[in-house]
Amino acid sequence: PTIIIASRAALQSVPPSIREAALGIGASPLQTQFHHVLPLALPGIMTGAIIGMARALGESAPLLMIGMIAFIVDSPQGITDSATVLPVQIYLWADSPERGFVERTSAAILVLLGFMVVMNLAAVLLRRRFERRW
Repeated sequence: PTIIIASRAALQSVPPSIREAALGIGASPLQTQFHHVLPLALPGIMTGAIIGMARALGESAPLLMIGMIAFIVDSPQGITDSATVLPVQIYLWADSPERGFVERTSAAILVLLGFMVVMNLAAVLLRRRFERRW
């Protein structure tokens, strides 16, 4: 829903004068959408997609309710080993009574927080880079 709402808002934010001007010079409605409206709405669409992905990765409650059916109990030993999603892994590590899991839990929370900051920063930078004034 976040991506769809952001995309619709970005498409509606393109002024009607752009559409009318493109149609006035002889462009078809399809050409108007693809060559004029979509390039102007693309920064908002990309921002919505990135923020939607970051939000989906950060939410742990739906993952814990739905995704706990098929989770991997062992912690990964290498980069190619199979693992569960990070919020579920944090939940499993936080629930462990051993003292060594406190550091793992804290580190995983910091990694997740850092990834969220990077995703939001990428959304802001991409929007600023591709945004056009009309």
